[in-house]
Amino acid sequence: MHIATKKEVQYDDYNNEIVIYNTPFYFGKVNYQPLTTKQMEAYIQTYGETENNVVSCLIDFKDRYKFNIFDVAYLYDATPDGEIKNGANANYKVRAFKPQNTKIMVILEEIIKEEN
Repeated sequence: MHIATKKEVQYDDYNNEIVIYNTPFYFGKVNYQPLTTKQMEAYIQTYGETENNVVSCLIDFKDRYKFNIFDVAYLYDATPDGEIKNGANANYKVRAFKPQNTKIMVILEEIIKEEN
């Protein structure tokens, strides 16, 4: 999994947000899985209905400061290779961190990109 951390938010002439990401880094191999039915119900209650795929993974507690909510991730063979703009090839957004005992559950939601 690669991660591109959120650097700043800029605004264009029409006051649209443009998110600027730092250079992506390789976080490591992570076992991410789609949410189960009960987990998806809890996700929908918290974040609202979504058609996008939602996955979760567990990371070590010591890695809790390596990335944050609203950073973007590259999953399912997506890579930052050949990107002109940082985060352009990312296909998931970090939505939540849920501390467990010695691990942290990270919830990621798929980013749906518009075709031009």
